Amino acid sequence: MSAQPHLRKLRKLKRANPSQEEESVARVLFELEGSHKTLRAQLPRFHINTVRTSSSPRHKKTAMIILYPLRFIMLVRKIQRTLTAELEKRFPGNIVVLVAQRKITKRPNDVYKLQQVQRSRTSVAVFENILNDLIYPCDVAGRRWRYRTDGSKLMKVFLDARDRKRVESRLPLLAHVYKLLTHRTVTFGFMWNPKLQQVSSR
Repeated sequence: MSAQPHLRKLRKLKRANPSQEEESVARVLFELEGSHKTLRAQLPRFHINTVRTSSSPRHKKTAMIILYPLRFIMLVRKIQRTLTAELEKRFPGNIVVLVAQRKITKRPNDVYKLQQVQRSRTSVAVFENILNDLIYPCDVAGRRWRYRTDGSKLMKVFLDARDRKRVESRLPLLAHVYKLLTHRTVTFGFMWNPKLQQVSSR
């Protein structure tokens, strides 16, 4: 273990047999921990759970999904833009997204059985927080739901139009990642006046 100190950036269960992507990300995090001026103070306390990659024939780039423990979410929020930019430099051709790993409490099989569930562990709350992780540092300005004739529904999420230049190129791949993680379809749009819920057509 001493010969591979970068493996401590992985959770203990993954250190014995990490995948190629997990080991590569752990090595980059270990290097940034010792060399990067901004990240040096925050990364020593940070480690990841797992790394998943996903590519879609519609998109030229590959999504690298880094899942980390939920207890690090406030730490990650402070450094997310810098950390994401550094990881995308080290892994060209990839869009890096950082997602906190959450648990969903399973519903009881007996429909008449009452069960007290924390709001944060319901599927609605978990899926909403995953969406917030994917689009951070942008905020959701509005939502629309479109119901299809087959009973399914499509959610359209509107972001502030001021963030268009920064995130517009990433949104199709982020929608693909959201479908992969939650099995729900989402599309994105922009609002130029969120207070009045006025949708931008440009």
